[in-house]
Amino acid sequence: MTSVQGKRILVTGAARGIGEEIARQLIAAGARVALADVRDDQGRAVAESLGDDARYVHLDVSSEADWMAALPQIAEHLCGLDGLVNNAAILHMGTIEEIPLDTAHRLLDINLFGVFLGIRLCAPLLRDAGGGSIVNIGSIDGMHGMNSIAVYSASKWGVRGLAKSAAIELGRHAIRVNTIHPSLGSPEMFAPFSPRLDGERYQRTAPPPKLYRGGVPYDVTTSDTAKMALFLLSDDSGGCTGGDFPVDGGFTAGLYCDGLPGF
Repeated sequence: MTSVQGKRILVTGAARGIGEEIARQLIAAGARVALADVRDDQGRAVAESLGDDARYVHLDVSSEADWMAALPQIAEHLCGLDGLVNNAAILHMGTIEEIPLDTAHRLLDINLFGVFLGIRLCAPLLRDAGGGSIVNIGSIDGMHGMNSIAVYSASKWGVRGLAKSAAIELGRHAIRVNTIHPSLGSPEMFAPFSPRLDGERYQRTAPPPKLYRGGVPYDVTTSDTAKMALFLLSDDSGGCTGGDFPVDGGFTAGLYCDGLPGF
């Protein structure tokens, strides 16, 4: 059984979606958790619902100043740090010709450089604790090409490369770095773009419901992604570093997807 009992974990983007589910499962498994986000009301509500072992901290992961302000609060609450989950991200769907340059920069600032800052600034805390685990939440779009999400995809490919290099650099300090690749993220992320999707065709090219144990792709993907995160944060995954871990029902096997219809 995977154990994170007593571990001290920071989860970014924890006010909703996958980040929230990871925080909930960590608390249920006996960890102490700092939840970070920019959605302060949602984040505080989640932390309060989790009890005394959870604490909310405001953090824009793309801002080094925010990291420098948040980390002392996190270290004080947790009395150290054993693990980091780089989950915070944003999405923009549109063709390369459609996406504004400032939007592209913002995607990279949060999705890639936010992960870079998290690794760089949390590594000393993990080193002081005698080692630890960094888990990045990537995407299947960082493992294969897809139309309509070129910059988002580029950011997630970048996270993969960053994680592999960080695993090599930080391994000497007993710090492991891995990346999970879910097939679906928070529905709120892609809701603004859903009117352009051809829902019927998307269902035909998505993994079959039987792979999702009941036909609820988002809920199961979120839960399974959180379980994978707990495994990678635990000592049971001590031999895993620099790895990619898809949670996608076979999506990246190339059997189902032929692009996002509608774009």
